[in-house]
Formats: sequence, structure tokens, C-alpha cells
Amino acid sequence: MKTLLQLVLILGFCLGLSADDIGQFARAADVGNPKIKGSSSYNAEAQVYTLKGGGYNIWFNHDEFHFLYRPIKGDFLLTANFQLIGNEKGNNHRKTGWMIRENTDHDAVSVNTCLHGDGLAVLQWRLLRGAYMRDPQEEIFFPKPYFGEAVIQLERMGKTITMRIAHPGEPLEEMGSILLPDLKDEVLIGPYVLAHDPDGMQEARVWNVRVSTPVPPDWHPNRLVKTTSHEGLVLGSRLETVEVATGKRRVVYETEDRIASPSFNNDGQAVLFEKSEQSYSISLNGGAPKPSIQPSLQNSPVSDETLSVFSDNKTGTSQIWVAKSNRSDARQLTFDLDHAWFPHVSPDKKWIAYLAYPHDANPQKAVSYQRVSLKIMPVAGGAPRTVAYLFGGKGTLENSCWSPDGKHVVFVSNAEKH
Repeated sequence: MKTLLQLVLILGFCLGLSADDIGQFARAADVGNPKIKGSSSYNAEAQVYTLKGGGYNIWFNHDEFHFLYRPIKGDFLLTANFQLIGNEKGNNHRKTGWMIRENTDHDAVSVNTCLHGDGLAVLQWRLLRGAYMRDPQEEIFFPKPYFGEAVIQLERMGKTITMRIAHPGEPLEEMGSILLPDLKDEVLIGPYVLAHDPDGMQEARVWNVRVSTPVPPDWHPNRLVKTTSHEGLVLGSRLETVEVATGKRRVVYETEDRIASPSFNNDGQAVLFEKSEQSYSISLNGGAPKPSIQPSLQNSPVSDETLSVFSDNKTGTSQIWVAKSNRSDARQLTFDLDHAWFPHVSPDKKWIAYLAYPHDANPQKAVSYQRVSLKIMPVAGGAPRTVAYLFGGKGTLENSCWSPDGKHVVFVSNAEKH
């Protein structure tokens, strides 16, 4: 029995298996037997992943890299911040990003988002096991360089894979989509890193990691037929805070149920939310939610004696407007392609937090389960800055979303189905 146990442990080590989950992921592995072995770790307090890996490349019909992954079925939406750490004198094509892979074989079918050391951003893929990746037939290049840090999103809807990317603070831009008609329903997903040097080692930092289950949009602007309604659909929820100065997010609570109407309590040490028409309170330090007699404030335009900030689609696109409390002398603040909804003014009356919906969303009605972003802009007017990229919508952002000191915003994002 002792010999058998030792054999199992040795086999697990060789395969890169872990007895404990690493954050949201199940296993870490060095794919392709790279000369320099890698590692993965998770800082639960900061909710940050650190990956280290060697490997010569992900290319031709043989890959070498370090992979932190988990299995997943069906459609998904992956979003995270990625940054290569150190090794400035390393190979320009050292890289990190999201990966979809059918298995951990060195020549498996895969799709990879690639943030390179020289700022190059690429989407690349291998259609068939053992096939050579072709240049440029199986690559999509982005014209912008991404030095240091990037927000990368990878979405699967059926057999179509779409990559989006952004500099922190900027809106996500779509790099392109590819069709993988033979991609299996269950695949492996996760971040990876490689040095692009058999004798080198590269470190990557990954944070704001979110895995969601997307659903098709319930609105199409160019179709006369009625589109699918998501009324009654329930996906899992995350209660989150974001530091508006840095964009660092923190999950306070996660549940399989639908929750909404998040708000800070008066001293900013707890968060209120609603579930099944019942109000709950939870400490920012975590723990179990407790029923609360203090209800969350319902969604409505924010007003005081002199200021009213609200959404209006009078131009055909929902935008943010500011006016006197009686809505006289209204002035348009945003002029975006995307729709702006749910504006909320900070305690010092200097900033507005709001949700931006995709440009092809319904301008007449803010709905749930959309690819949205949380933005901050000055009340006096000026360019908005994106502080969170998420899957959410109606119920995500409410009146008391600002912390009393104006440094954080609380919101609800939708999680992967459990």
C-alpha cells in the first residue's frame, strides 16, 4: 500500500496535478516537457495568481509552456488582467494570456491569446491535433502594442471563439473571431506563461480573473422578429468591490442564486444586497450573509437639491445627462457609441459611476446578462475611464454603490453556472 501511495504521488507530480485547487483552477502542468519547470500560486487575500514557466514556444506542432487550468463545458466568458513580470532582457516573444485547450498533450487543439514581451497582441489557434500552426493563416494580429499590462477577454459561443483586449481604463476592443467546427464541448481553460527560451524563465501576474456563462443577447437592432427574452433566467452571482483609482476588484461573496441591488452600509464596513425580495448584509471581510432590516436603495436617478444625473435615450443611444433637480437646463455628459445606464454620483459630488452596455443593446430597456463595463467620469464632464469589465446589467449597480469615502464601488457580476 505504501509503495502504491508513493507511485500515485509521483505520478501526480509528473502530471502537474495538485491536491488542492489553485484559486478558481484545478491543476497546474508543464505542457510539452519544457527543460525549465514552472509553477503556479494564488494569493487568496489579494486574489492574484502568479505563474512561472519556461518553454520554447506555442507553435508548429509542439508546445512548451506552463498552464494553470480547469475543465469547463459549454459557452463561457473569460476576463482577466495580465502582466509579464521582470525578464526585460528575455525573448521579445515571451508571452502570457488565456488558453483554451482540448487536453494537455503537447500538440492538442488550442486557442491562445498572446500578450508578448514586446507588446505584440495576437490570437492564434491549432485546428487539428498534431497540425502545424500556420503564419499568418492561423493568427490575428492587433495593430496596437500592449506594453506591461492588458485586459484580455476570451469568449466561446457555440463553436465561435472571440478575443477582446484593452489597455486598463479603455473600452474593450474586439480583435476578431474564429470558427472551430470540431472543438469539443468540454475543454480546458486557464492562464499560461512561457519564456520563449528553453533555458529561460518567465513570470506572469494575473488578477481580476472572472469566469462567466454568457447567454445570447436578447436584442438585435436589425431584426424585425422578437428576440429571446431572458426574463426568469438565473445565473450565479458575485458581490464585488472595485477600487476606482486602480481597478483592483475583490469578490466579497459568491452564490449560485441571483442577487441584486448592492449598496454600502453607512459606515462602509459592510455591503447590503437583495435576494428573493429579502435584504441581506455581509461584512467586507467576508463570512456568511445575514438577514438585514435595512433595505438596499432601489434604482432611480440620483438627485439632491441642486443636481440631477440620469440616463436618457433622446438621441437614439442611452447617454448620461446632468440637470438641475427639476431636470431643467439638461446637459449631455456622455457621447459614446455604447449605451450608458444607471448613473450614480459619488459622496463628494465629483464623480459618476455608471454601466456601459454594448452599442447593439436595446436603448429602450436596460436588461440583465450582457457584456458590460463599469465606468467612472467627472460630474463636470470629461472622458470616462473603465474600472471593471464584467458580465451583468440590470441589478448590477444601485444608488448607494459608492463607499462613504468615495474610494470603492460595489456591484454584482454574473458568475459561471455551478
